[in-house]
Amino acid sequence: MKGRGSRVRGAALWLALTAVVLMISATAPSIGASASADGGRYFPETGHALDTVFESFYDGYGGEAILGYPITESFVDPYSGFLVQYFENARLELAPNSVGDLEVRLTGLGVLLGGWDLPLEESRFPIGNNPGCRYYAQSGHQVCHAFLDFYETNGGPVVFGAPVTEFRFENGRMVQYFRDFRLDWYPESQEGERIRVAPLGREHFNLMGYEPYLLEPIVPGYLEDYPVLDIRLSSSVLKPLIGTDEAQQVYLVVSDQNRQPVPGAAALLTIYYPDGIRFRMMPITDANGVTQIDISLQGSIPGSRVALEYTVVYGSLSALTRDSFYVWY
Repeated sequence: MKGRGSRVRGAALWLALTAVVLMISATAPSIGASASADGGRYFPETGHALDTVFESFYDGYGGEAILGYPITESFVDPYSGFLVQYFENARLELAPNSVGDLEVRLTGLGVLLGGWDLPLEESRFPIGNNPGCRYYAQSGHQVCHAFLDFYETNGGPVVFGAPVTEFRFENGRMVQYFRDFRLDWYPESQEGERIRVAPLGREHFNLMGYEPYLLEPIVPGYLEDYPVLDIRLSSSVLKPLIGTDEAQQVYLVVSDQNRQPVPGAAALLTIYYPDGIRFRMMPITDANGVTQIDISLQGSIPGSRVALEYTVVYGSLSALTRDSFYVWY
């Protein structure tokens, strides 16, 4: 009967939580890239804005589907003196062309990180000998099967550059390098998702040794509606070891995909005592994304473990985390 009563109380508390959530949902911001004050776009997925200098090029070369989201603001590269901006899978740079005019171009990350294998003679790939493959004379390499389908469907040499290697195995996965990108094969994924553009932008940024603060997400002041796309939880207790005559203080911090605080989130705390389960609605998170309550330990068994489970909802988003502490006297 005690277990059934706990479930009934839990259901009632969950209904209360749902009611709170519905009120929050009514005012939750919309999701998607937002226009910036200077005409660029802010991507809440990573907390960075696309520089307007690179905007047309970014859209023309596949946008977030190929280049990924921006992971820095634009900055002047101290090594080249070019204006650059890093994306998950690529780097764009504003640099002089052969006649001295400034133009936007992709940094050749495929060559920089994967090298350029010696070209192979076309005679090694006679027509019909390698069905499902295509040889690219400009670089002396072929692209085959799933790599070829993805490559040609998404712009081929114009977007990715020519292939600069044959396929190879790296860290147990089949990959192929192109001038500006790398494609990875995930055979375990479902049809249509087995070829992915590799995160060479992140890899190259890390190798260059730039200041880490460049990766820090920002929330620009011009945004009226900052969309929360994901919620992340961090919990703690005042005392990992506590006596039965004390009150335990439990804390929960709710942040978003860019580590920004999420105020107005609703949290249900499930407490697993040795003698049964109890439920507590925690206060709505404050401006710092924090909520806190005290829980009584009277009747707890010395030497026992008390488990905590936090269920948090914000708009249509939800998350769960767990914590625990011990009663020692």
